[in-house]
Amino acid sequence: MSDEGPIIGGALPPVAEARTGAPSEPVMDALPAREAEEFLVPSWTAGAVPTAEGVQEERSRKWIREIIETALLALLVFLAVRASLQNYLVEGYSMFPTLDHGQHVLVNKLGYAEINMDRLTDFIPFVDAEDGDVREVFGGPGRGDIIVFESSAGSGNDLIKRVIGLPRERVSIVQGAVYINGRLLHEPYITEAWNDTRPDIVVPERHYYVLGDNRNSSQDSRSGRVGLVPRERIVGKALLRYWPLGSFGLAPNGGAELTETLLAGAGR
Repeated sequence: MSDEGPIIGGALPPVAEARTGAPSEPVMDALPAREAEEFLVPSWTAGAVPTAEGVQEERSRKWIREIIETALLALLVFLAVRASLQNYLVEGYSMFPTLDHGQHVLVNKLGYAEINMDRLTDFIPFVDAEDGDVREVFGGPGRGDIIVFESSAGSGNDLIKRVIGLPRERVSIVQGAVYINGRLLHEPYITEAWNDTRPDIVVPERHYYVLGDNRNSSQDSRSGRVGLVPRERIVGKALLRYWPLGSFGLAPNGGAELTETLLAGAGR
């Protein structure tokens, strides 16, 4: 018996034979496919030297690709901003002194966004909705909001006014004072006295009663040319006064507050 141990069949074990024998194929062929791929190298490292023209061509392609990507990104940003914001030039003095003639205003067009759930079910089957189910995303127009809306007179010009009466509210104007459901509305943005009386009006669903801050020089819901503003005609909410720079700042929305003072003859 040999000191090295038994040899079965007079041949070396397969492992020993593999170690001592010379490989007949390149080592790479014996590696798994994934590992073989890791050994692949660019052709120029195997003897092909890149030319100056080739390097310049590759740089040009990369430069053009970066320009196209930047242009597409800029276009997407522009479209997103355009869909949500729009600038307007104030013409006239119906909102003076809050907004003056010649000022530029930025309007948020998504502030009053709505989703028609009934139409949404056409694309998302598992969403349940009743006919005419429309839901607000960020909330609807509030009292005191300065809004831009399409004129109903067909002039093609948009108008800018302040929301005074909300849907289902009764609006009364008596000697230059506004009452909502019989309660006096405090309006600190009014700086010039006005003396107007109008019949009571109940604002229908999805409509709004709007007035200009300069009540003596404003065509608004008191006028048949403007009337009540349907929700569908509202473009957006005034967000920012940005020009001239001296007037730069957020648009003064809000400020209108109901008081406990009652209209004569109105009950609580």
